[in-house]
Amino acid sequence: MFEAVYATPIGTSTLSRMAATASDHGFSGIIAREQNMDSLNPDLQTISNEFEIKVFSGFEINEKNLSTLSGKINSNRNKTPLLCVRGGDAPTNLFISKQKNVDVLCHSLRNENNMSHVMAKEAAKNNVRLEVNLSDLLRGSGKNRIKSLHRLKKQWNIISAYNVPFVVSSNPTSHLELRSPRELMEVGRLIGMTPEDIETGLLEWGIILSKNIDNLSGIYANMGVKRGKYGDSN
Repeated sequence: MFEAVYATPIGTSTLSRMAATASDHGFSGIIAREQNMDSLNPDLQTISNEFEIKVFSGFEINEKNLSTLSGKINSNRNKTPLLCVRGGDAPTNLFISKQKNVDVLCHSLRNENNMSHVMAKEAAKNNVRLEVNLSDLLRGSGKNRIKSLHRLKKQWNIISAYNVPFVVSSNPTSHLELRSPRELMEVGRLIGMTPEDIETGLLEWGIILSKNIDNLSGIYANMGVKRGKYGDSN
């Protein structure tokens, strides 16, 4: 199972610290979500060997202008084994869900109305995974946590109803925010997810990597560690 993390300079912990903690928590791999293709960590293999965990860099696009966003998606597709795009408002979410070159639509729940049946159908048709982001349930409080609970319940109901592919993450920006798969399974129960659902969402990160690296063999030679099965649950 994999977790997708925000290491320095986006987060507060180094990728090495993230890898060490994720390995202790029982993950088989992590993916560093980068927002600048020029800042990809060059030491993935070293970190992987040191902590006995598979380590990759992925790319997350954060762009609200849809014309510009389209160009960024197309120009970066073949540069990374994981292409995420940050959503937020309903038009952006719908646009991203129609893009076959996108692996994951993340951060899509700015408010409850941003998750629609139309968007879900498009995501399912184009194999765009929706991210089930559990960070607010883990680290939120008060009214914000209650609102997030309602949004995530609605999101999960729609994902289930339309058989939309999905990934699961706690969106950690520090090694202290990493949670084990078992802990995520307990939190997932709050929104109607079974432990098997959480496992599926964590495994899907590795399945994405495996598919993209196999399809574009050679392009990612220096961007990740290809060792063992990406989707394993060890």
